[in-house]
Amino acid sequence: MINNLIFSTLQIFKILNKMKSVLLLLIMAVFFVSCKDDDEIQFPPELDQIIAKLDSSFDSLNVDMAANAAAIAADASDPANIRNRMLDLFEGSSFVLEFAFITPQGIMEIVEPEVYHYIEGSDISQQDHIVKGYQTKTPVLSETFDAVEGFNASVCFHPCVNSGAVVGGITSLFQAHTIIGRTVNPLVAGQTFEVWVMEKGGKVLFDQDGDEIGLNVLTDDLYQDFPELIEAAKLIDRGMSGETQYSFFQTGTNTTVTKKTYWKTFELYGTQWKIIWVKPI
Repeated sequence: MINNLIFSTLQIFKILNKMKSVLLLLIMAVFFVSCKDDDEIQFPPELDQIIAKLDSSFDSLNVDMAANAAAIAADASDPANIRNRMLDLFEGSSFVLEFAFITPQGIMEIVEPEVYHYIEGSDISQQDHIVKGYQTKTPVLSETFDAVEGFNASVCFHPCVNSGAVVGGITSLFQAHTIIGRTVNPLVAGQTFEVWVMEKGGKVLFDQDGDEIGLNVLTDDLYQDFPELIEAAKLIDRGMSGETQYSFFQTGTNTTVTKKTYWKTFELYGTQWKIIWVKPI
């Protein structure tokens, strides 16, 4: 009887050791998958193409804004000259809706084109990008916000700084879905993959289902029945790039599908846009 007990005990130890080995292998597998380097991920080429085109568009805009901000900083006493500069900026841009000169007190003193003259005199001193730009004396790309013009928009803001003193600033107002859409739409036309974009924090900047633009993936009711999507959005929000998958509606339908997902991040002046490539699997 004692021999049988010893034999049974030894068998149990062998089984436990095997279980430990299997468990260790599983832990290592999960660890290595979660630590997968970007070099090991085969990112779709469209992600880099989109980011490169956004970089090019914003580089052109910001070079022009910086040059005009420097000129105004040297002499902010000529309103006619400033207005002409705002008009020149507008006529030279392909996606900006409005340029404005902002006083150091945060007042929209000069606005072009003419269709937006009615907002001259508006106080935007408490808008986050104005506060940040004047505090840091550096350019800012805002998050999307409800603009005084009456719609959701984004802004690039360049302070005008002379010998360390802020003498005003220039804003360029645009809708993110416009600049993103003109870049993304030609790439996805006729393809089986889709691209959507969210800013850090979960708000949708661009989607081929236009009704989703402006919604927040993390908080809006539309997404609450899709916990995989919410968890994927949190992962995307935290990381600069990576891969995952989630279940959600096929674009334009009420059919739920699983979507393989890759993302990379477009970043300008510290503001992040998550460029997300998805394909049903």
